[in-house]
Amino acid sequence: MAAPSYGEDLTDIDLAESGSTGTAINYSGGGGGAPAFGADLGMQGAGCWDRQVSSHERAIVFNQTPGAGVVAAGVHIFQWGFVATQGITDSLANRGAYVVVGTGTGATVQFHVEGNNTYGALGRVGKCYPVRYNTTANTGSVPYRTVNGSPGATPTYFGFGMNTTAAAKGSNLGTDAVRYGTGAYLTAGDSGDPATFAGFATQNDSVNNRWGILTDVGGSFELQGAFVIGQTSSKVATLAYFDDSDVSILIVDTPHTETDFTHIQVDHASTELYWSNVNLTALGTNNKGTFTVSSANPTVEITGGTWTGMGFLTFRSNSVLTGTVFRLCQRIFVNSASFVDCTFDRMALATIATDLSDFNNCHFISDGTGPAISLGVIASNTSMTWNCQNTGYASTDGSTGNETITVNVSSGITLTINVGAGGDTPTIWNAGTGTVTVVNSKTLTLTDIPTGVQVTIVNSSTRTELQNSTSTGADITYGHSGGETVDILLMANEYDPNASDVYDLTLPNADSSIKFSMTDDINYDNP
Repeated sequence: MAAPSYGEDLTDIDLAESGSTGTAINYSGGGGGAPAFGADLGMQGAGCWDRQVSSHERAIVFNQTPGAGVVAAGVHIFQWGFVATQGITDSLANRGAYVVVGTGTGATVQFHVEGNNTYGALGRVGKCYPVRYNTTANTGSVPYRTVNGSPGATPTYFGFGMNTTAAAKGSNLGTDAVRYGTGAYLTAGDSGDPATFAGFATQNDSVNNRWGILTDVGGSFELQGAFVIGQTSSKVATLAYFDDSDVSILIVDTPHTETDFTHIQVDHASTELYWSNVNLTALGTNNKGTFTVSSANPTVEITGGTWTGMGFLTFRSNSVLTGTVFRLCQRIFVNSASFVDCTFDRMALATIATDLSDFNNCHFISDGTGPAISLGVIASNTSMTWNCQNTGYASTDGSTGNETITVNVSSGITLTINVGAGGDTPTIWNAGTGTVTVVNSKTLTLTDIPTGVQVTIVNSSTRTELQNSTSTGADITYGHSGGETVDILLMANEYDPNASDVYDLTLPNADSSIKFSMTDDINYDNP
């Protein structure tokens, strides 16, 4: 039994466990007291720096020199901050609460993270806020940043502050642990003792840790930062076994991070991941969250669950997804993964695939602007099967961009798409000069026709005979492509043809059946 290992790559800058590191920054006015060390507003460990901020703007920072690692590629600063009087904070735009990073008390960037218009009834007053160091001001819209002085490239001051609009009765600002890094790294585990979300969150939420990566918020988990299954904290691919079910993951809105800050990655060829009814929901638009199965092609089996508002999702040939709903996600890179009974609801960009057989009985719902699937370039004669349903796409072939399938078929080449049972006829945008042929074979079933009756199906307009057979008492089937108008003519001496024939039937774009009730011909055997 290999117990799972729950790791992280965060480097401590200051854990606020000393009574000598807190420094005051007074951005405006004179209301409030000096910073003091204690446990009153503590979030991590045994200590915290706090102060009163009363009708003015104040912060507490730590002067440390973590070095260039704090601004390395992909690295973010994780800062804990506490506001006890959110009702008297100013708005988000006016720096109600903010993370402070800079190179001196007069050379800082204030990253606006909360305000009286964001805390709300359920907003937590003690949180970990990740930011990517950026010295450019942005005061007109989210993400709001206020720059004071001329902060340098490698920060040495880190902390938290608030701006209040009324008097406070006591200490209401707490600044606690600050670290830098990327996130979580999970390895090991097996079928008897797998890694789980709750397992990591238990370590994350321990008061001695409080990493701020995956937080249990009661009934769900909030995720911010990397969550890598199958790598050590040194980024070395190492097998892991992860198995979890009935979990909801909320991808935190982090406006001050890079757009790929929160990402779930599965690595190492021997890693196994099994999810059942795991729901992923992006709460913001800057950092939507991505999911990536690495080129090592580990085993990934996902059943059920709804993924909402996420960014790029990348799978591999050892990935099997069954009954999963992808709603308002950005794009899926299939890479020969298998999707069964899945729903793709208003995807912003096309699903990228090379073979329609990667999708089995799936449902694609258009957002009105883009295709369901992009097949790329077809350079050799190819036949594919399509048995999926599509809703809201262009009704005819063309180049609007909202066709079901986009493809570039090379000159002299034919792509044949065979529409299987249960599949809707897809519309095509072919950007190449080759040919796309859609073969839509639907079945009309004729039942309860007595033995010996001659059954002829003809085109209603041209009278062209389409099928002729004599009933044996079993069902008679007719394959068609839908849309044609036909007559069904029944002939036998003992039955009245006028009572049984069917005229001007438009064949539907789906399988269908007709049950016949034959009427005796009263003139038969009547000399």
